[in-house]
Amino acid sequence: MSDNSSDQEKTEEPTARKLEEARKEGNVSISKEVSSVLLMISAIMMFVGTSGTIANQLTKLFESSFANSGQGFAGREQAISIVNDTLWAGMRMIAPTLIILFLVAIGVNMAQTGGVFSIEALQPKGSKMNPLSGIKRIFSAQGFAELVKGFLKLFIVSIVAYYTVKSDINHFVSFIISPLDYSMGETGSYILMFVSRIMAALFILSIADAVFQRFQHHKQLRMTKQEVKDEYKQMEGDPHVKNQRKQFGLKLRKQKRLDHAVLSSDVVVTNPTHYAVALRYNPEKSSAPMVMVKGKRLRALRIKELAKNYGIPIVENVPVARALYATAEEDEYIPADLYRAVAEILAYVFKLKNKHKV
Repeated sequence: MSDNSSDQEKTEEPTARKLEEARKEGNVSISKEVSSVLLMISAIMMFVGTSGTIANQLTKLFESSFANSGQGFAGREQAISIVNDTLWAGMRMIAPTLIILFLVAIGVNMAQTGGVFSIEALQPKGSKMNPLSGIKRIFSAQGFAELVKGFLKLFIVSIVAYYTVKSDINHFVSFIISPLDYSMGETGSYILMFVSRIMAALFILSIADAVFQRFQHHKQLRMTKQEVKDEYKQMEGDPHVKNQRKQFGLKLRKQKRLDHAVLSSDVVVTNPTHYAVALRYNPEKSSAPMVMVKGKRLRALRIKELAKNYGIPIVENVPVARALYATAEEDEYIPADLYRAVAEILAYVFKLKNKHKV
């Protein structure tokens, strides 16, 4: 059966169980292009936003270093202290950027995967370390797509560079005869513009790649008709699934029975909030009133709600409601010691019905 299944074409959409198993294994759709592009954009934004501060801190660091360069070290401890201070100053400068990039990386991956974390994905697999499997992946459709993406990125960078230089070639030539500080400032602006255009183009490419990766992932998870049948058989034989279906069916039957029981009742006796007992009495067919349905707390509130919807009289009588709930069972006649109390309630209800008819 497995051989026939492997020979069949995967034309069926993946089931919910198949998708859930894939998520547990860490097999989710993710685009590396989106992650890398957003990290580069974040890095550029951080560089532009903090370049002035970092430049000032570097200036102070170099001034301090050169100011003490002519002095000898008092000892090994002083040299180590100066090196440590310099390293800590450098770490303080780059720490905010590293933290932001770390948070961006986590956020991008969570946004793409839905926060999936699987230990199974980190475990080594023989298929991943098999050289033949690696060669197959290189010459597969996925490998071809990666090759196309590489050429596209190279093409995009070349096109952006060409048109950026072509549109302002005369301005670039003027840098040769311009003052150095002016040329440096203008060059920095052009580099920022150039990088921004490349990032915008690569971002569009990354969105297309994310759509492609999602399509490929969904395609890889497709199933053969035989796999769908086998999964259905497994689900049918799963005791947990059977128990869930049984509980759902029982709940549905109880709901239908509750509606019908209240609808066919003559009166609902309540506590008023804790207990509710629906009674029915037909002198021609039964010798005593019968308990159609009873409930406590939420079920009692539901019985009262249905009684209001169906126009069934509701009588508040605390001792009778408690006694009926404690001593009478559903679909059985009430105890003999409650005949008189219930008879008074039914007499009152029938009297109200007769008034409405008149």
